[in-house]
Amino acid sequence: MAELRLPELGEGVHEGELVKWNVKAGDTVKDDQVLAEIMTDKATVELPSSFSGVVQSIEVKEGVTVKVGQLMLTYSESGALKSASQAPAKSQGSPAPSPAQAPMHAAAAAPVSTTGLVSVAASGDVRAAPSARRLARELGIELTQVSGSGPSGQILKEDIENKSKIGSGAGATSGGRPQIATRGPVLSSAQDERIPFKGLRKKISEKMRLSKDKAAHFTYVEECDATELVKLRAQAKALGEASKIKVTYLPIVMKAMVAALRKYPIMNAELDESSQEIVLKKHYNIGISVQTEDGLTAPVIKNVENKSILMIAKEIEDVVARARAKKLTMDDLTGGTITLTNAGSIGGLFATPVINFPEVAILGFNKIFRKPVALTINGVEQIAIRDWTYFSISLDHRIVDGAVAAEFMKTFIGYIENPALLLVDGV
Repeated sequence: MAELRLPELGEGVHEGELVKWNVKAGDTVKDDQVLAEIMTDKATVELPSSFSGVVQSIEVKEGVTVKVGQLMLTYSESGALKSASQAPAKSQGSPAPSPAQAPMHAAAAAPVSTTGLVSVAASGDVRAAPSARRLARELGIELTQVSGSGPSGQILKEDIENKSKIGSGAGATSGGRPQIATRGPVLSSAQDERIPFKGLRKKISEKMRLSKDKAAHFTYVEECDATELVKLRAQAKALGEASKIKVTYLPIVMKAMVAALRKYPIMNAELDESSQEIVLKKHYNIGISVQTEDGLTAPVIKNVENKSILMIAKEIEDVVARARAKKLTMDDLTGGTITLTNAGSIGGLFATPVINFPEVAILGFNKIFRKPVALTINGVEQIAIRDWTYFSISLDHRIVDGAVAAEFMKTFIGYIENPALLLVDGV
């Protein structure tokens, strides 16, 4: 009887949620067959088999958080276990697995990017998973005061949560955050359907709750004459078709975002609560919301300021396809500085999007529609049919004042209504 334990999931990642088993006890498994899917703070990764044999027992249930080194399953071998040197690497930069461990490789997206992760060795000799460090900061708990239950004394999220419960009575607060009791079981009838709350949907829930708990949300909405945007997109679309690139409105909107962000850098920032500093980001890495069958995810288009509209369009097409095929990598999901969400193809006048924390802003791009508008042309007032839309931006009021948001939107919409200004500003 042999054992398979959870290998390293990636640099600085020491735990993840077991989303799905692809095998069960009694199954015959081939070398490199995908056994399970593990969702970490950064991405979902696949656990491939490093053996050929028969699964004897499954040791972890779906929906449970598993730690590196934890027993996953037992098996009987029908072939020699591969050595680390024989195991094929599934992604560049992955650490070599130990003889009893399978290599992990990225499979699908976490719901949102996770910037600001702290490395394991960042706090002296204290060993802690990134998710545990982040939770400790949120709750105002010193890691040096927490006993770790993980491998080699590593501090896990459960350790932080237990420490928080010990230090807080019912209704008390920890680090300014109220401790809210979990409600009891939901009553249901035999006709009701129950769906496991796990995987991407659970990660989305955690990120949305974190954003609402931490950021002071407010939303600013402005209308926009999108006639020139529609014309430019039509021209860019024709050019893109010659290179087999699908050009949407998003690349143009993203270039306009960069031009406005350069004038209002506080919008492209992050609050470092540990040092009490606002970090103004010098690159423009824009996350884009992508709806998949499992839920919403936000891959990041890096260095938008250095790319042409066609280059951005091609990259968007690529990450959207990989997101829906569950093939995003950890790098796709990290490093974002601001997010763009677009539900305009579905409909709706405007929305109040939730900030992709720890970013300070998320811009909503809504449907474009035709309507009659009163215009003054050559000194004469007249009615014209124009393409129209609304942009809504949600911001962290701790960092961004309402007046700044209004000025940013005025500048941004100026670029949308007259895209030629982007050339003038060299964007």
